[in-house]
Amino acid sequence: MKKAVLQFLISLLLFAAIWFGLSRIDFVGESTTESIGRETERRIGDLLLKQLDLKYQRAYDDSLLAVVDMIHRRICEANGLDPDSISVHVFETSTINAAVLPGRNVIIFTGLLQFAENAEEFAGVHAHELGHIAENHVMERMMSEFGTTLLIMMSGMDAGSEVIANILRILTTTAFSREQEREADRAAITYLEEAGIDPVHLGNFLLRISTRESGRRVPEWVSTHPDSRARAAEIFEKRGEMDAEFEPLYDGDWEALMR
Repeated sequence: MKKAVLQFLISLLLFAAIWFGLSRIDFVGESTTESIGRETERRIGDLLLKQLDLKYQRAYDDSLLAVVDMIHRRICEANGLDPDSISVHVFETSTINAAVLPGRNVIIFTGLLQFAENAEEFAGVHAHELGHIAENHVMERMMSEFGTTLLIMMSGMDAGSEVIANILRILTTTAFSREQEREADRAAITYLEEAGIDPVHLGNFLLRISTRESGRRVPEWVSTHPDSRARAAEIFEKRGEMDAEFEPLYDGDWEALMR
C-alpha cells in the first residue's frame, strides 16, 4: 500500500514538474518561431498526420496533385512565402473540407476539390488556409482547447491513439473564432490579389456552400468556417474596390480533372 502511494506521489510530482516547465514556454507568442517551438509543433503535426493516414487514403492522381501544387506555389511565391515550408496533403474522401494542422500542414479533402466549380474557388479556400498558418491560429486554438492533453503530448509522453484521434476530430470539425476567420479572409484576399487570382471566386464559394440544397449533409467546411454569408458579402465588397482584371488560373478542364 505504501509503495503504491509513493509511486502515485512520484508520478504526481513528475507531472507537476513537466507542467511547470512547459508553462514557461510561450507557445503562441514569439517563441513559436524558435527551434523548440517549431520542433514541438512539427512533432504534433506528424502525430496527427499519421492518424489521418490510418483513416484515409492519399490522393495519387499526378495530374490533380500537379494542379494543387501549381496553385500552392503561385500563391506562396507571389506573397513572399516559402512554398516548401508548407506541406499540402490531399486525401481521398467525399468530405467537403480543408484544414490546417500544426507544423505548417494544409489538409485538402478531394470532396472539397470536387465541390469547387473551378481552380479559382479552390485557390480561394487554399489562400484562406494559408492565412490561418500565417496568423498562427492553429497553435493558438490548440492551446486554448486542449490544455493538459496538449502539454502531455508536447512533453514526449504517449498521449494514446484515442486522444490523438479526438484532437484531430476537433481540429477538422470545429470552428475557429470569428476574428480568426476574418483575419484569414483578409490574408486570403491579399494573397489572391498579389497572385493575380480573382478573390470574387472565394466569395462565390462561401455563398454557394452556405446555401446547399436542404436535406443534404452540411459540408464540414461550414462547421469549421462559420458565418459564410456575411464573409462572402465582405469579400464581394473588397473585390468591388479593386481596379484589376484577372486572367483564368487554369486553362484545363477542371471538371474532367476532378473525375
